[in-house]
Amino acid sequence: MKKGIPLSVEAIDYDPLKAVIGRQVSRNTLLRRLFYTALGALFLRNWHVRRELKRIAKLRDRWDIYDAGSGYGQFSYKMGKLFPNSTVLAVDVKTEEIEACNWFSKAVGQNNVTYQVGDLVEFRKPDSFDFALSVDVMEHILEDETVYRNVFDSLRNGGLFLINTPTATEGAPPPEEGADFSAIGEHVREGYTEQEFREKMERAGFEILKMKRTYGVPLGQFAWMVLQRIPMRLLTISKLFAVVVIPWMIVLYPFAALAMWIDTIKDNNKRGGGWLLLAKKP
Repeated sequence: MKKGIPLSVEAIDYDPLKAVIGRQVSRNTLLRRLFYTALGALFLRNWHVRRELKRIAKLRDRWDIYDAGSGYGQFSYKMGKLFPNSTVLAVDVKTEEIEACNWFSKAVGQNNVTYQVGDLVEFRKPDSFDFALSVDVMEHILEDETVYRNVFDSLRNGGLFLINTPTATEGAPPPEEGADFSAIGEHVREGYTEQEFREKMERAGFEILKMKRTYGVPLGQFAWMVLQRIPMRLLTISKLFAVVVIPWMIVLYPFAALAMWIDTIKDNNKRGGGWLLLAKKP
């Protein structure tokens, strides 16, 4: 358990709830747009990644972009708009999400984004991209260093790689067999310590340009508890708790939004639940 971040002893499995949401927005352009808007507003990681994407988009006019683990496709969709003269290739292992995202792209006329089924442990397209993005993916993959090498090989010289992923407790012993090491049940690791993250990126060949802690204590932690941890805990118990969760989030959202904005502009969180790392292929 992370010092200062009160995780439950029992981890939450988000996949079943995410599957339900995915089916609801699968073939409806309005619902998918609203879903993307909600993700952008409610999840602090989206605030951090969006801010960095806007900064990177100003560096040049055209990019070939690789979204490594695109999930619902919200970041691919966002990058297609932020980088209008660029191409985006989004790769994810879940066939149903890729099919839904391809349908959505065609339905809304977003012609610069393509979705493809692929395993990041195997996907490699040498010297093909100028920028790669991975948001909350690496904590799901045991063979993370293989993925980092694949991304490195897939970038052109000078290419950038932006990663968002959880932190791990510095100096903590490995969890006992059967114990929860993460607040999210489907994660294969708690996250990365600073040293571990740096070493893995450098072994893959990357030069680290920026590394900051997100979900800082106390503001980022507060927003996470109010907008994700408590609501998701209730909804995984029963969807009937929506009658409590919805007004809860409406009332507390302005306070959580202010906390997220402050966390986003801070670059010196000493403790936090996430990493935002920007690396470069020399």
